[in-house]
Amino acid sequence: MNTIMEIQNISKQYRGKKILENATFSIYANQIIAIVGKNGAGKSTLLKIIAELVDADSGSIVKHRQSLKIGYVPEVTPSHILFTPEEYLYHMGRIRGMTKKQLQQKINDLLELFHLQEARNIRIVNFSKGMKQKVMIMQAMLEDTDLLILDEPLSGLDPKAQSDLEETLSILKAKGLCIVLTCHEPKLLQHLVDTVLVIQNNRVIQVESFNKNDSPKNKLIFEISSAKLLDDLFPFLEIQQQCLLNNGCHEVIAVMKNEDTDQVLLNLLHKKASIKQLTPINQKEEQFYTHF
Repeated sequence: MNTIMEIQNISKQYRGKKILENATFSIYANQIIAIVGKNGAGKSTLLKIIAELVDADSGSIVKHRQSLKIGYVPEVTPSHILFTPEEYLYHMGRIRGMTKKQLQQKINDLLELFHLQEARNIRIVNFSKGMKQKVMIMQAMLEDTDLLILDEPLSGLDPKAQSDLEETLSILKAKGLCIVLTCHEPKLLQHLVDTVLVIQNNRVIQVESFNKNDSPKNKLIFEISSAKLLDDLFPFLEIQQQCLLNNGCHEVIAVMKNEDTDQVLLNLLHKKASIKQLTPINQKEEQFYTHF
């Protein structure tokens, strides 16, 4: 897969309260990532760190493209915009230094992509919430965005508007964009998302999407004295997260096929690893819905 960004050991506190601890994962092109977790778990904070709107206390973000364009749409967006979509997009583009010629073509393309051509001269204040949400995403995409970050994009939308936006996100993914979003809609997770990041107890746990064709797998959490001891297990393990603990050991979260599990466990025990958790992940709906 084409990696465009790596999040490495990101930690964040607010007023002495730990929000995120050693968050580590990769972001790929042509992928939709959903971040889930309970209210206050740190989902919006993580989005803002990825968008470089908020600084992490520690850790780093590594970009794999020299000019990575990021578009960000917050959960709460302006509701009383007196501009038309065409006027608003033109105004936002000029603020960013885009030329009139660039904007003319880009605005036309976006209005067509989001099926708002007939509404181009209607004031946004008269739009439905779903149409307003589309305009906010359009302004985030004015500069040929590579990574689109959306905070609760489906919140408050009626079923028709949710379906329309889901279709649009699928089209954007097919065009090569990576989309990182927070959501509470199980339907979106089932049919659109490639990867789910669960924030639980300040940690980010990476899990798979609801692909019904996947063979049964197990998630394994263990501690091992040295990461080098895992070299001969890489063909059997899909490492989801790895961090260095205070005791000098490495905590590893990994996924493996059912048929490989016994061999992996025996190998780890031979290497004196400490097995902390083994969980079947073939029943994905039941596993993930507990985090909403």
